[in-house]
Amino acid sequence: MTFRSNDIYTGDAYLKNKPTWDDEGSGWKAGIIHSILQSNGIHCQTMVEIGCGAGGILKELSTLNPSIKELKGYDISPHAIALAKEKQDEKISFFNIDFVNSHEPGADVLLLIDVIEHIDDYYGFLNKIRDKSKYVLFHIPLDLSCRNILKPQTIFLQRKLVGHIHYFTKEIAEWTLNDTGFEIMDWVYTKPMLDIEPPKTFKESIKKVLRNFSFAINKDWSAKMWGGYSMLILAK
Repeated sequence: MTFRSNDIYTGDAYLKNKPTWDDEGSGWKAGIIHSILQSNGIHCQTMVEIGCGAGGILKELSTLNPSIKELKGYDISPHAIALAKEKQDEKISFFNIDFVNSHEPGADVLLLIDVIEHIDDYYGFLNKIRDKSKYVLFHIPLDLSCRNILKPQTIFLQRKLVGHIHYFTKEIAEWTLNDTGFEIMDWVYTKPMLDIEPPKTFKESIKKVLRNFSFAINKDWSAKMWGGYSMLILAK
């Protein structure tokens, strides 16, 4: 049977595994997005998110930055857009449209948060969106780590449950964007929920201590060793 990543989202598979569409992570993601835009002096009037899911990030950003006049979210999943439309207001709107293959207008800032690892031809995708905005923010999970290479079932689980079909390190993410004509302006590592939320078990608490100690000593080494981290990248 041929694997088609889009089927996970347009069908019921992702909804069954993630009934909230991971919307609970929207707050901290929006906070980091807002912070990197502010620190680079970027003040936008319009914002578009491709693969907006349940729409929580745009909703949070609208609150964090009231000066944004228009925010639009696009997703190929009708289930995600049904959830997102509950958040619509006079500034925010959501569409069950394949943005890249449509004639929808671009924006000052384009968001691609946890998207490119799901796309079959992600080089072709990146080439198509390059001229859709002045600035693009990417959030890319760094699934390739020593731990995950030694435990490939972890990567397979990501593939099966959430549709990750491409895998990145910090360097591969940077090379990919450079290859497709983007100029990286700024970037930060983001931590997994394991390192952010209070641990639920003693084993989780030990993991959290070790991971956070490692990250404090050497961020690059920690990301390559333990995995679970992502990069938020501001590019133009």
